[in-house]
Amino acid sequence: MNRRNRSMAFVLLWPAMAAQMRGLEAVGPLAWTLLTLHLLLLPQLMYWRACRSAQPRETEVGHMLLDALCFGLWSGWLGHPLWITAATSVCITANLMAFRGPRGALQALGLYLAGAVLMTFGLGITPVLETDRIAALLSLLTLEVYLLGFAYGAYQRSMLLHRTRGELQQRLDQIAALQERLTEQARRDPLTGLHNRHFLTERVHELTHNGSGAGMSIGVMLVDIDHFKQVNDRHGHQAGDRVLQAVARLLVLAHEEGAEVVCRYGGEEFLLLLPDRGAARMRALAERLRGGVEALRIETGRDASDSSDAQIAVTLSIGWACGHGEPIERLIDRADRALYRAKQAGRNRVESALG
Repeated sequence: MNRRNRSMAFVLLWPAMAAQMRGLEAVGPLAWTLLTLHLLLLPQLMYWRACRSAQPRETEVGHMLLDALCFGLWSGWLGHPLWITAATSVCITANLMAFRGPRGALQALGLYLAGAVLMTFGLGITPVLETDRIAALLSLLTLEVYLLGFAYGAYQRSMLLHRTRGELQQRLDQIAALQERLTEQARRDPLTGLHNRHFLTERVHELTHNGSGAGMSIGVMLVDIDHFKQVNDRHGHQAGDRVLQAVARLLVLAHEEGAEVVCRYGGEEFLLLLPDRGAARMRALAERLRGGVEALRIETGRDASDSSDAQIAVTLSIGWACGHGEPIERLIDRADRALYRAKQAGRNRVESALG
């Protein structure tokens, strides 16, 4: 960017300063050679040096500070022609301000003035201020083209920054979505798609510590598939997986009816957490779930000549408890004891732990 700006400015300034030099007396080959080397060759050599520097930015800033001093010397030697002075000082200060802000602009102006004063008083040159007409027109052209080029460079950087920000935001959104998916996957049982025990622990902690569960009537329901080991032993683990998935799909209905959590609690055991649900509704829901599973006929997924091996019928034992303001951990323990009684009483039944 800076090489383009400096090279463009120096190329445009060469004819303007050359036009002004034509009107001076005793301008020899040395002055023309120095002007040509400074404006046309030196910027390229400086860029080459900066690219190979260990600190290219600071090296480039040093080059621009040297430019400011040199242009001050040229301005003084030419007698401080107004338009050439304006064009050279604007180009130098704009370049340095792009790198260092207002401090850079002040440094550029200081060195420019130092060079001008040194040449004026050192060689006793009388300021003329008047600018040759052609030099004035070329100086105006230089300012116009340079400022437009500088603005276009700023526009390109702005658009690049805008695109980069958009791409960065898109990547951040993708990362956030991926993190959300990974977090959700970590909270779900991969076989049934229900939440797992880890999620239950988090949700219980939230309800317990943020006060959202305080003063609520909370119900806990523990659901166990009866004789599940026999299903695996007789039909195989793939059939057992089908049974777990079928029961899980039915339990999702409880979530649709307002269950806070429906999770796979253990191997063939599930837990439902139901805030704001009284005893009557708890019992009714438990019976619907038990009856719904009892009516299921689950395909084993195996080719079997015996029709008894083609489908599986299972039942549920359910224990539930509810309480007002009671710790959830205690409700889970009470529901577990109720589940044990349901199994002891013959399975395929619902037992409560009303206290």
